[in-house]
Amino acid sequence: MPVQHKVDLEIGILHVERWGHINTHDEERACRERSIDPLVTPGIPVLVDCTKVEPTDSVETVRYIADCVTKNASTLKCGPVAIIVSSDVEYGMARMYMAYTELAQPITEVFRDQESALAWLIEERRKTISAS
Repeated sequence: MPVQHKVDLEIGILHVERWGHINTHDEERACRERSIDPLVTPGIPVLVDCTKVEPTDSVETVRYIADCVTKNASTLKCGPVAIIVSSDVEYGMARMYMAYTELAQPITEVFRDQESALAWLIEERRKTISAS
């Protein structure tokens, strides 16, 4: 399956890795697996690595992915989301995804490298903990 997740318990981040061509069935299965994983806890920051994804040229596919995530956002109650991309096309698609999921997942950013994304997630988590 071209979408997998794991929870890094040491730093408390849900890491989602995506690669190849992802269809709607892959996305549904991945969302379902995250929703039943006991390690995916409310407020967990999410790092989504899309650097190995074959970018879709379909706005409908991006919309479907956004709808799937939005549908599960209330159940998962994830924290901030950092999306890592490697091309301008992926960056544009990730920004479109951000627009589609703005209400369900308002704290989302797109990055070009894992170090920047991880640093941002850790800072966002720190802000959340300080505000509590």
